Amino acid sequence: MRKHRVWNIAGLLCVLAVFGIATLGCGSMNSTPNRVLQSVEVSPTRADAQAFPQGQVQFTATGTFSTPPSPAPVPVPFVAPYPGSWISSNPNIATINDSGVAQCVAGTSGTVTVTALVSSNSAKGTQMSTGVSGTAKLTCP
Repeated sequence: MRKHRVWNIAGLLCVLAVFGIATLGCGSMNSTPNRVLQSVEVSPTRADAQAFPQGQVQFTATGTFSTPPSPAPVPVPFVAPYPGSWISSNPNIATINDSGVAQCVAGTSGTVTVTALVSSNSAKGTQMSTGVSGTAKLTCP
């Protein structure tokens, strides 16, 4: 009988601990203001593919946010609450993958604009978030 009581107390303490942690977590989330992405800067701002190994250029997106830490890297690949994508202005000259690595298409030349298009996370209620973008130039040989 005594062994059974010890188990019930231990189980109750465990449940209370989990509930306490969950409550603290929810409370802290509710007290944090919505962090809104205000602008995006892409770097490097200009790149010549010939200056990079195998002609692959790694672009990065840095965002300015409404609350600290700001500026800060935008999650790449873009993840909630900041979903987005990398876009090449001319995929016939250069492509760019979800990680921001651009590659010139063999046998082509020209300059393309590389864009990081990201959700601002500004939605409230039934509104939709606006898109925030930053651009850079890539020259292919």
